[in-house]
Amino acid sequence: MLAKLDGIDSIQALVHLLRLPVAIVAGMAGWATVYALDKTLPLSDYLLTATVLALMFSAACVINDYWDVEKDRIDHPERPLPSGNLSLPEAWWLAVGLFGLAVLAAIPLGIYPLLLVAISIVLLWNYSHILLVNGILGNLVVAAIVSALIFLGSLVVGQPFAMLYPTGFLFCYTLAKELIWDVHDAEGDRSQGVVTVANRWGANTAFFIAWGLVVLLIISIPIALFYLPMVHPLVFGGFASVTMLCLGIAFVQYQQQRSDHAYQRLIAWERLSMLFGVVGLLGAAPA
Repeated sequence: MLAKLDGIDSIQALVHLLRLPVAIVAGMAGWATVYALDKTLPLSDYLLTATVLALMFSAACVINDYWDVEKDRIDHPERPLPSGNLSLPEAWWLAVGLFGLAVLAAIPLGIYPLLLVAISIVLLWNYSHILLVNGILGNLVVAAIVSALIFLGSLVVGQPFAMLYPTGFLFCYTLAKELIWDVHDAEGDRSQGVVTVANRWGANTAFFIAWGLVVLLIISIPIALFYLPMVHPLVFGGFASVTMLCLGIAFVQYQQQRSDHAYQRLIAWERLSMLFGVVGLLGAAPA
C-alpha cells in the first residue's frame, strides 16, 4: 500500500514539475495559430507544432526549477525539487530529453521553425543565468519566448508577419504577468542577488507597470478591431476582452491579499485567461 502511495506521489510530483496545464495551453495556442492562418495544411503540421510547443514549455519549467532550486526553497518549498519528491539529476535529464524531442519534432516543420526552436531552447536553458545578470532582462526574454509561440505557428504556415499584433499582445500580457510573479518571488530573488522590479523598486511599482500594460492591451483591442482586417473580429474582440477581464481579476485579488492561497488563485485565473486567449487567436488572423 505504501509503495502504491509513493508511486502516486511521484506521478503527482512529475505532473507538477512538467506544468502540464501550461504545456497544454502552449500547444493549443500553436495549433490555433496554424489553424487560423491556413486550414488546408495536413494534420501532421498541426500536431507537430502543438507537440514542439508543449515539449518546450514543459522542458522550460523543468530546467527553470532545476536551476532555481535554492531560491524555490524560500518561495516555493512545496515544489518537487526543493521538497525532495524528485531529484536534481532526474530533472536535468528530463529537461534534456524534452528539449531533444522538441528539436526532433521541429525538423519536419522546416528550417525557420527549427531555427526559432533552437534559439528558444538556448535562451530557456540559460534563463536562470540571465536572471543573475538582470531579472528585468529575464522578464523580457520570457515574454519574447512566450510570444514566439504564435510566431512559430506563423512560420509553419509560411506567413511570418501575419500575426504581429497577437504576438505583441501576448508579449505585453506575459510581461505584465512576469512582473507580478516576481512580487511573490521577491524574497527568494533577493537571496540569490536577482534584481527585479519588485525587489528593486517595490511591489507597488511592479503592480503599477503591470496595470499600465493591462490598460494598454485593453485600449489596443478596439483599435485593432477598427484598423486590422480580421477573419472573425467578434471572436477576437469578445475573447480578448474576457482574457483581460480574467487577468484583471487575478491581479486585483493578489494585490489586495498576497498570501500563498491568493497566489494559487492568481495562477488559476491566469490560466483561465490564457484559455480564452487561445480561442481569441482563431479570430485574429488576417481576413
